[in-house]
Amino acid sequence: MSDSRPSRARIATFVVFVSAVAVALAAYFYVALDPAPATSNHAPGIVDEKASRALVELKRGAYVAFREMAPGPTYGHLAFASLEPGAPRVFTSLPCHRVHFTDKVGICLAIATAPPGFRGFLLDDAMQVTQTIELPGMPSRTRLSRDGQFAAYTAFVAGDSYLASGLSTRTRIVRVPSGDDVADLESFAVVRNDKEIHSADFNFWGVTFTRDPNRIYATLGTGGRILLVEGDVAQRMFRVIAEDIECPSLSPGETHIAFKKRFGSGFDAWWQPAVVDLATMTVRQLPESKHIDDQIEWLDDGHILYAVGHSTSATVRRADIWTIAIDGSSSSSIFLADAESPAVVRR
Repeated sequence: MSDSRPSRARIATFVVFVSAVAVALAAYFYVALDPAPATSNHAPGIVDEKASRALVELKRGAYVAFREMAPGPTYGHLAFASLEPGAPRVFTSLPCHRVHFTDKVGICLAIATAPPGFRGFLLDDAMQVTQTIELPGMPSRTRLSRDGQFAAYTAFVAGDSYLASGLSTRTRIVRVPSGDDVADLESFAVVRNDKEIHSADFNFWGVTFTRDPNRIYATLGTGGRILLVEGDVAQRMFRVIAEDIECPSLSPGETHIAFKKRFGSGFDAWWQPAVVDLATMTVRQLPESKHIDDQIEWLDDGHILYAVGHSTSATVRRADIWTIAIDGSSSSSIFLADAESPAVVRR
């Protein structure tokens, strides 16, 4: 009697094919629904001298860097605004898909066409590119350490082995401003309940830095589970501290982590904002019904910011930045219309 089961080689070939198709489709829809003008390796500059002076003045106080999402010539570009309601925006000529800033340096992850590829740009205080980083895949998440010493980025890549299906992630930490590699998170040891654990399907994403740039939090996905890990960059080690806490973002006072809480599974999954008190590890679900797919940013110790998409037409994708109090005392409201990927900077 013949064995009708497919051979392991055929299964491996099929998984690789499915992974490749998933990557191709994801790349197509990412670009088709998000047609920002792609960038080259040239320094970004400011649109004009008036805008340059406005940015210098704006950066004397607290401000937010973000990705502009209003249709027009600056769609998809890095932009800035003070934290005052209705403040005018200052635009750069640099298209970005994810951004983050400190008071001295910045990082922009972009899809580029000249030459084509995925790139990260490290920026100095004068908004000049100090280094270009070749990303291994589509931009997903990025964060700078609070002292501006390190930058972390996550990119979507094809499956690394036959065990992987669909997309996987690659997360690295680089030194600023040189762009030199510091660590690939997949090289870290992972300890849970005092025992080191291993798995071929480990995926890391969503790094957030503490005041000590060697100490980080991140997400570890493995075996269908989402784990919050606390890590030491110098020692190349992670410790699992909680489950079901995805894409962490540490508060300015380092007392809470805001995160995306997942509901459902597969193509039916959606995420909503939540916070965990690090002293008690108590989770509070916030009164926000809208789906979010963003690494949350902190406006201050009592309020968070996050992007919510409101259009996915074939011509343009749009989003707004919303805010909500972490004590759950009020409903959410729009903080900045037609914007995403916020990064709050306080001098």
